[in-house]
Amino acid sequence: MEEDQHGDSLKFRIDVDIHNLLMHSSPEPVKSPVSKGMTLPEPIFPRYPEKLSDPGPSVIPENRDWRWPEVYRKMRGWLFPYIRSRVLPGDFHPITSYLFVEYKCNLDCWYCWAYNNKVKGMTDDIARRSIDWLYDHGCRVLALMGGEPLLRPQFAHKVVYYAAKKGFWIYIGTNGRLLRPEVADRLGDAGVSVFNFAVDAWDEKPRSSEIVTVLMNTLSSSTDASHASTPAIRTRPRPKPGGTSTSLET
Repeated sequence: MEEDQHGDSLKFRIDVDIHNLLMHSSPEPVKSPVSKGMTLPEPIFPRYPEKLSDPGPSVIPENRDWRWPEVYRKMRGWLFPYIRSRVLPGDFHPITSYLFVEYKCNLDCWYCWAYNNKVKGMTDDIARRSIDWLYDHGCRVLALMGGEPLLRPQFAHKVVYYAAKKGFWIYIGTNGRLLRPEVADRLGDAGVSVFNFAVDAWDEKPRSSEIVTVLMNTLSSSTDASHASTPAIRTRPRPKPGGTSTSLET
């Protein structure tokens, strides 16, 4: 990697070849697909009012009690899609799909290319057609990505609700700043399986935007608010310098 003319920051945020492909692949703006006028249904909320009123355990357990429903839910996310991709006829069976619902972001992390605040977010028409197309090709795992996918929480709610009703196992990657308790409740109720918080460092450092100590209040309040089942918060290494990935399961 090269340094810029000031010598104090990396010239490329990611691998040079990938950077060039992403930044220079199209000399003109990509034309938006012609809309077919499709819309996403308005979500019903709450679907599980009894779970919203359940306070859950007073203390989050050190270890999860892995009963058959929890095991089956995890298998839906990873094992079943893999087996389906191997046994179904044909050559194209996506295991996991990434739906970039936003390119805008509320942060500006130095290493991240996946945002552009000039690009409008995904429409109902594109979201529904994409989910239907993935469903028809056997995909059952959907990740909402960005940018920051929670910039429009009402839109994310509609996407999750529609995809979950079709049987998708749903994952949301987020910086966590916008996951307010009421947002977590609605998305968990609609069918999100996992929220994944991407963080750079534990304590505040120069040029770091995603910091664990800054997100602690959000993580705490979101955990208290997500009553769909006992949440589990896990922290594991992430493939970038000093990075970790924290998951909140609803």
